[in-house]
Amino acid sequence: MKLKLAYLMLLSLAFVSCKKTNEVEMSLSNSGKLSYRLTDANGKGLSNVKVSLFDHLDSYYVSNSILIDERRTDGNGQVDFGDLNPKSYLIVADSAKVNNVNYIVRDYVQVTTGMTRNKETKVTDFSGTLVVKVTSYYTNQPAKNVGVLIIPASNYEYEQYISKSLATAEFKGVTGENGIATFKIASGKDYVVCLYNTTTLSNVSSGTTSVQKGTTRNYFAGFYQ
Repeated sequence: MKLKLAYLMLLSLAFVSCKKTNEVEMSLSNSGKLSYRLTDANGKGLSNVKVSLFDHLDSYYVSNSILIDERRTDGNGQVDFGDLNPKSYLIVADSAKVNNVNYIVRDYVQVTTGMTRNKETKVTDFSGTLVVKVTSYYTNQPAKNVGVLIIPASNYEYEQYISKSLATAEFKGVTGENGIATFKIASGKDYVVCLYNTTTLSNVSSGTTSVQKGTTRNYFAGFYQ
């Protein structure tokens, strides 16, 4: 009798053990994986870039992002976040640099149950077009040969010397016959537009602007010419 009772207890434990294992497997099967890769315009991976993963809540009443994980890309520009709940996540990378320009990546990625989401992003796609149109204060006509510097606002100091402006500018150009200089700049960040005399190398005017991804913004300015 005792032997039979012990045998029944062993069967009961085995059943409970199997049930728990099935529950764990079901929980794992409800998750998905996320692999994210950052590249330059030519598809070359960008290494050692910090990539942040956020659980993002966006509704009519509130917009909030909760940091879940932070990792750095490997030598191939890739970062793996492992198992995640199936939903949409916000990816942010704010230190991706290409040709001395810092790009800000803000990308939404959907993770699906039982699948690995592989996403490759060119950081240079996070840019927009800035059209600087300069006219003469004296004649109200297009001002040509005016130097234009596009400087990250975080690196700009009011009334700084032109030498420093030239050194910290991410984009440089000169207006043409139509008084226009066009730039493709990083989106989602503030810039200072600095105009200067290309002959005397003196600052003349400055103002702030920014562009959104894939959009074009016109910037109008006057110049004493």
